[in-house]
Amino acid sequence: MKTPTLHDADLWSGKKVGLLGGSFNPAHKGHMHIAMLALDYYGLDAVWWLVTPQNPLKDTDDMAAYAERFASAERIIDGHPAMAATHLERDLGTTYTYETVKGLKQNFPQTDFMFICGMDNALIFHKWDRWKDLLDLIPFTFIDRPGAVEVVDDCPLKVVKHPNLLWLHGEEMVDISSTQIRKSLKNNKIT
Repeated sequence: MKTPTLHDADLWSGKKVGLLGGSFNPAHKGHMHIAMLALDYYGLDAVWWLVTPQNPLKDTDDMAAYAERFASAERIIDGHPAMAATHLERDLGTTYTYETVKGLKQNFPQTDFMFICGMDNALIFHKWDRWKDLLDLIPFTFIDRPGAVEVVDDCPLKVVKHPNLLWLHGEEMVDISSTQIRKSLKNNKIT
């Protein structure tokens, strides 16, 4: 798939696009798994991987360079016809997801977006800038992985009732995280 740019609105008119945002430090099979699950379950036309220049909720100490993280997303996608790693967040010059989504909606006014998150993000979603306003902009789906469902059942976000707040459970998931991968690499163990 051609990597979408801010000048491609006509190509995406009438399409349903999932947005998988993240640091991708590094991107891994778990990210690909939830992207594939959302693509299929919600009938999306594409999933755009929004590689963030710097997540404001994450420490910069262990953060790989943007180019390295972008390359890791491209490797995981590996030519999938409905997936693309993008520079859209960088090109918009945004820091917060709210700003990014607003910018995408302005640049792609005829595209239906949905944001895809791993279930672990449900625990910190209330820390995202303007998180309540985000739910008014586009649907957000939180997809579980082993160990996260029990934790998230007690998450304050579970009591929020909003038509754009979606929970996807019950699928066999890849139990891996970028944090686990970085720790393994530091110990010279590849997972």
